[in-house]
Amino acid sequence: MNQVSLPSMTVLQYLAHIHQLSYTQVCKEVGLTPQQFNDWVKKRRPIPKDRLQQLADYFHVEHEVLIDGQHYLRDLTPENTVDVQILFIQQKLEKEGEEEEQKAYEMKLLQLLREKHKQALIARFAAIIEQGGEKTLIHSEEWLSKAESMASVSAPFSHQEGEK
Repeated sequence: MNQVSLPSMTVLQYLAHIHQLSYTQVCKEVGLTPQQFNDWVKKRRPIPKDRLQQLADYFHVEHEVLIDGQHYLRDLTPENTVDVQILFIQQKLEKEGEEEEQKAYEMKLLQLLREKHKQALIARFAAIIEQGGEKTLIHSEEWLSKAESMASVSAPFSHQEGEK
């Protein structure tokens, strides 16, 4: 699996990006100065609660999506990228649109939910390896070898199933 390197970005910046909004537009519509936005993005200061709620309302997300435990903007990770994309697609599905467009969003949502599940499995596996000792590493190696051989045997079938 190829890992795509994400540019250093916060969830707030990513939300603006997927909504195709400039930072200037967000600032104007929420009543922020570009300096405030910049300070938060560069983590020079935490976001005040009232401003946080304004941003959350503007993007129709829970404020926890935007910040970490210290009220600084949350960095964009592969995991929360998928979470934000799921929220975005769900918002699109709530709006009425053409049936073909809605079906495309539903298919994308299913893909994202599968990706979220995969990432959760990877995180669990990583946590087990991190916490485990030598036996855990040995068992993990054995399991990975078995899983790789099973994947190579079933790969042609799963590819065909995806085409149906």
